[in-house]
Amino acid sequence: MRAIKRFFKPLADFVVKYPAVLSGYIIYAYLFLATMNFYREVKSAGHNVFDYVQNFDSLLWMWLLAYALVRVIEYRSKLANEEKKRLQHEQTAQISLVQLNTLKEVVRALQHDINNPLTIILAFARRAEKAAQDQPDVLKSLAEIKTAADRIAHRLTEFSQAHSYTSEVSPVGTLAVPGPRDDTA
Repeated sequence: MRAIKRFFKPLADFVVKYPAVLSGYIIYAYLFLATMNFYREVKSAGHNVFDYVQNFDSLLWMWLLAYALVRVIEYRSKLANEEKKRLQHEQTAQISLVQLNTLKEVVRALQHDINNPLTIILAFARRAEKAAQDQPDVLKSLAEIKTAADRIAHRLTEFSQAHSYTSEVSPVGTLAVPGPRDDTA
């Protein structure tokens, strides 16, 4: 049984891999047999146009079948390529979604860890502003501290509400930049 499978396996692989070549072999084999038969019949009896049609009419249909087979193979190849592209696009979309969700989880963790110290910094900055009403240099420094703290809080909020993100190259390396806000959440 294995010997039979071993014998037919290369044949089956050939048929699957090269169906157009196989149909060409069949067509030319049929043409050869039909031509030999036609010459044999012409020697033994007279011939007319009907004899040509009778001997070679199926050859036309075989050529049309081979043409259709090649077209089907091209169509299947095109469909396979489109399916491959669709799967790659789907995989890329899945990866982007996982990356975005991971980014949001990291930002939420950062927000949790950063918002508590920021709240304390802002509270002490307000307290220091009240104590330093008559010192403009100190007030200016406190205003810069408040602006920087607000910027940190705002940026974390932007990342947590981002619907997408892109990468930008900066002097410190590649940085994630939030895309448009997701207001549906």
